[in-house]
Amino acid sequence: MAQEQKDTDRYRSFAQSCLKLALRATDQPTRAMFVSMAQAWNSLADRNLTATTEAALEDFNQRQLDG
Repeated sequence: MAQEQKDTDRYRSFAQSCLKLALRATDQPTRAMFVSMAQAWNSLADRNLTATTEAALEDFNQRQLDG
């Protein structure tokens, strides 16, 4: 599960980088593109985090059943 957390953190970092680039952009289309990219990276991070959480819960539940 450590790898999934690293991936999530990396995706969030990419999103932050996109937002920083958006702030530096000199025209609206470029800003919009970077904001859109940031949203996509954050969405990917959210999905990865959800999948990681679900896998952890499934593992926990299975351990409880196995006793």
